[in-house]
Amino acid sequence: MVLGEFVAMGAALSWAVGFLFIKPISIRFSTISINTIVLSAAWIVLVVIVIPLGKLSDLTFFGWRYLAYIVGSAIVGVGIGSILEIKSMSLADISLVYPINFSLYFLSASVMAVIFFDEPITSYTILGAVFIIIGITLLSVPSKVREGGTLKSDRAKGVILASISGLCWGGATILSKLALQVLDPLMLNVVRLPFVILPLLTFSLARNGFSEYKRYTRKNLIQAGVSGVVNHAIGTMLFLIAVNHIGAAKASILTSISPLFIAPLSVIFLKEKLTKRVILGIIVCSLGILLTTL
Repeated sequence: MVLGEFVAMGAALSWAVGFLFIKPISIRFSTISINTIVLSAAWIVLVVIVIPLGKLSDLTFFGWRYLAYIVGSAIVGVGIGSILEIKSMSLADISLVYPINFSLYFLSASVMAVIFFDEPITSYTILGAVFIIIGITLLSVPSKVREGGTLKSDRAKGVILASISGLCWGGATILSKLALQVLDPLMLNVVRLPFVILPLLTFSLARNGFSEYKRYTRKNLIQAGVSGVVNHAIGTMLFLIAVNHIGAAKASILTSISPLFIAPLSVIFLKEKLTKRVILGIIVCSLGILLTTL
């Protein structure tokens, strides 16, 4: 297994950990304020990293086309995709919406990568993707059927938002690959995050002033900040590195195993039960990973 595959799975693990931190506060605060804090924390850490490396002084204007790729990947994925992702978690269980999100994300990104970049897809990769889809489906099927119209309605909305979010992330992946032609993964995140942070902050302040942010306790801020650093500073950077090494299609397929990490982490930190269905889903996903890397 080469470096690119390991890096992609590292991104998947980072995203899973990041969402575990954000889930408890997703139902208490607006998705816009959460995303503003999450992205701001990630951006601050990234800037602290790049300043000693002298990378900021090397920035030059790379043309309007590439600027459009950078801004587009930020707005479509980091902005719209993240907001819908967090909102979906406030409406339904993370074990349901998270796998759905990643399924549509890697399927759309893989298809577009093959169409626009002629990236090679082997029979092993396709078979591995099928196993991963089956595995995350097993992981996402609710273990108990909930009753009540409101809960069913909220769950349906959560599924719809998670699906749209996945498609947004798929499109953002393709735009990111184009932007990586002029920026390395670290600087791409540094440059693009302000294009999302500033509009989100402006909108939230214009809508509610500082009242929304005053409700955050120190614990809430730490949860959002850690999620931002793990998810967007570490996870996204690892993903962009993987895209550079093994292509958008394969990187998307491998990072889609993030729900695989959610299962054991939920057992450890959220005290959820590890059912036979979840164990089977883990085994099937693992077989999919093995096939994809052949």
